[in-house]
Amino acid sequence: MIKFFLKNIDNFINFFLKKYVDSMPIRFVKLISFYYTNAIIRKIYLKKLGFIMGEGSYSNLGLHFTPNEDYSPCVIIGKNVSIGPGVTFLPNSEPNNSELLKNNSYVKNTQIFVEDDVWLGANCVLMPGITIKRGSIIGAGAIVTKNTEEFCTYAGVPAKKIRNYIKWIFLK
Repeated sequence: MIKFFLKNIDNFINFFLKKYVDSMPIRFVKLISFYYTNAIIRKIYLKKLGFIMGEGSYSNLGLHFTPNEDYSPCVIIGKNVSIGPGVTFLPNSEPNNSELLKNNSYVKNTQIFVEDDVWLGANCVLMPGITIKRGSIIGAGAIVTKNTEEFCTYAGVPAKKIRNYIKWIFLK
């Protein structure tokens, strides 16, 4: 009896969150996007913040990113991408409170692209303006500062190519 009751509550909450995504205050959208346990609901709310995920892509809990002020698309994720827990995307990087440092050349406000069939390991960080090419694997804890090549594994701080596995793909 209690399982039936709890399942109905869960279904109602999911229905409510899907139906009223456009009515939610932005603070709730951010909260649901980053911490709600249902990945399908998170994906819907992330899209509203400018984080676009392709078909078959999945993000674990703890994903973080800095949206644009107008919530325009700033992170574009391809199809069948696996995003590990705690991954951070930084399409916008600026010293928020320093007028002096805002004019610095390090300030960036660009998009991040992740192509199809990529695996982003737990707690990796993707810096502004990079593209993760198709079939790449980014090791846990890596900080990616430059574009990657297709079908390669990257790890470390900063991330460096440690393996090229394109031969394995075509030999099978």
